[in-house]
Amino acid sequence: MQNQSRWQEAMNYETLALLFRGEAAVRPLWHALGEKTDRTQPLPRDMGLYCSVLGYDEHEILEAYYQVRATFETMGEDEIILGSDDADWPDSLRGMHDAPPYLYLKGNVSLLSREGIAVIGTRSPSSTGKSDASALATALGKAGYVVTSGLALGIDGVAHLAALGAGYPTMAVIGTPLGTTYPPEHVQMQKDIARAGLVVSRFAPSRAVQKWFFLVRNRLMSALSLGSVVVEDRDGGGAVRQAGFALEQGRRLFILKHVHENRAYMWPRQFAAKDGVTIIDSPSAIIKALRGEEKKPAKKTPPASVQLELF
Repeated sequence: MQNQSRWQEAMNYETLALLFRGEAAVRPLWHALGEKTDRTQPLPRDMGLYCSVLGYDEHEILEAYYQVRATFETMGEDEIILGSDDADWPDSLRGMHDAPPYLYLKGNVSLLSREGIAVIGTRSPSSTGKSDASALATALGKAGYVVTSGLALGIDGVAHLAALGAGYPTMAVIGTPLGTTYPPEHVQMQKDIARAGLVVSRFAPSRAVQKWFFLVRNRLMSALSLGSVVVEDRDGGGAVRQAGFALEQGRRLFILKHVHENRAYMWPRQFAAKDGVTIIDSPSAIIKALRGEEKKPAKKTPPASVQLELF
């Protein structure tokens, strides 16, 4: 059941986001309001303060407020809004400088506290890519990890379906509000994941979907995961961008050996030498790597003549 105080607070926040056409200018104003009023109360009750802090007149604020409220009223009772001070807020997002102020959830919220691996890749995978994604998702689920992906066509969908089919938990981090599905072909998949796993969005029902939402989604997905495995993707693709986010956030990145050796792409070799990157040759290898059981390359001892030169 929806927490009414959190629902009201998020609605007030989104009113500001609508007025200022985004979040960049909103956060300092939201903080200032938090020092002067209870932000969980209906915004119209403190209209004078909001007008003073925001620099908008009452009519403009009320117009935005009721526009946002109409969308929030479409939320189902099984949709949950989580704030950063809630007990279920993921530890992985604490301290993240661009963490969302709220998460919009549908499904098993406890999955947020479990270790998950993002299985991601191109929307147009090869047959090998599909097979790899399915095998990886199955192996990860069997080993107790939450199979996380972005509900997109291609690799994402294959990973979700493999987990669902095997009865393992899967989490979809989407680039739309909960009430919207993209791509539309995955409407039923989103419903199935909400029933058997968890659907996560950082976007309120009042947000109109923008193309850049999906890159922001990738950043959030990476932050929520222990690591990401890029099954297949072109240079500069969304999954490759997430690979960069993973390393930036101190997460692990896994690349399949045959992808690394594919000379058609530059990105695998660009990432391979970086800290936090592991090249794997099989689904079982990622489990061993996650458990710290992978074989370390033996250190080469320099020839005696070289050793003498060093000293």
